[in-house]
Amino acid sequence: MAGLVIRLSHLILIAANNPLSGDASSYHLAANLWADGLGFPEPFRYLFGGMDAVPLTDGGTSVVETPIGHLERTAGHPPVWAILLGVFSFLGATSIIEQQVVSALLGAPAIILMGLLGREVRSERLGLIAAAITSTYAFVWVSDGLLMAETPAIAAAAATMLVGIRFWRSPTRRAAALLGLVGGLAALTRAELVLFLPLVTAVVLWRAILPWRERIIRYGICGLTAILLCLPWFARNTMAFDTPVLFSNGVGTVMVQSNCDATYFGSDLGYWNLDCGLPTPYGEGGRLLGEVERDEVVRERATSYISANRGRLLSVVVPARVGRMWGVYEPIGQLRRDVLADRRSFAVSVLGLAQFALLVPAAVAGMVIVRRRRGPLLVLAAWIPIVTFTAASAFGNTRYRTAAETSIVILAAVTADAFLDWWGHRQPTGQPEIQPAVQPEEVTMAAQAPGGSS
Repeated sequence: MAGLVIRLSHLILIAANNPLSGDASSYHLAANLWADGLGFPEPFRYLFGGMDAVPLTDGGTSVVETPIGHLERTAGHPPVWAILLGVFSFLGATSIIEQQVVSALLGAPAIILMGLLGREVRSERLGLIAAAITSTYAFVWVSDGLLMAETPAIAAAAATMLVGIRFWRSPTRRAAALLGLVGGLAALTRAELVLFLPLVTAVVLWRAILPWRERIIRYGICGLTAILLCLPWFARNTMAFDTPVLFSNGVGTVMVQSNCDATYFGSDLGYWNLDCGLPTPYGEGGRLLGEVERDEVVRERATSYISANRGRLLSVVVPARVGRMWGVYEPIGQLRRDVLADRRSFAVSVLGLAQFALLVPAAVAGMVIVRRRRGPLLVLAAWIPIVTFTAASAFGNTRYRTAAETSIVILAAVTADAFLDWWGHRQPTGQPEIQPAVQPEEVTMAAQAPGGSS
């Protein structure tokens, strides 16, 4: 309830008065079009048309106009968030403010899932601590109400860790199928979340006391379940574009906007710049290219730039990208960029940065505690290297850290829980230690460490 109050207050006092970002506008419009039975058309060109200046070979330009109602299939984003909003749009929530309220309410499941995760890790108290941090940590709830896909991504990351711990404790075939199901759903929320499955499943099964045949079978079950869940989206994309397309078509756009002079040498070092994607690619005679064709053109453009500046990329740009995402390179400047690009409140972001600075040392201590207890450290911390890799290969952005916020929260909660254990066992000076009265079977149960493979 506290988490809901915070999220709705953020919406009413701050988010409802802000214009939507480009991605949020896309989700809002795509949800309404999906509810109208149009599937997944590119929403901006369909609703507003377009007018672009195309450079000519003689040095001039030609204006190419796209009429309103132009139906162009898109796979710019994975489908889960548009479908979730689309269900509520079908039920009548078609305006921005109505969908923002829905988005704020859909932030609540993350709180519950993080509480269940803490309980699965150790105890009811740890679950309550994790849920309390999730309900109040600004970098968790700042996207709720902004119509950004980070809202379901937080819940998906928490759910994947929850089933991941159960798989770590007992890597049965059923647990492998459940992990594949949840992990596949997470990947359809944000594409980079798919990296959790091959990483965690491989390491858990490598260390499991199982015959090699069973390890391979269970790895295959996990992967096949995820693929089967994603297969309808893959099939739709392949039929729409006449070429294999998996989660999205946005790789080339990200690459071209984050690999240019402005992001390698200018003030946008390690970030992205919209102008780097210009000129808009068109075919001969000003023909409007399809989404896949445009992505291929800009990807080649970006690849050529990377090849010419590989040394600068590895020595300067990648560290800047990672530093931006983790809040150690130009932290305040990055928060200001988040205001412009993602419509995040600067004051809320500053609050989140202060909380982040407190949680990170606690999360590091939590890693040490989990390791000493021989707990599921890989499962709990896996999102940290995954989001770091994402930023290094794309660009630095605070919201790219979203999945790792769940790792930070649960590991910090482990530290808080351990501190409460230590505080509760302190005895007053000069007083004899009082031994609790327990039955022999209770001692045996308490002394048994949870099963697992690491």
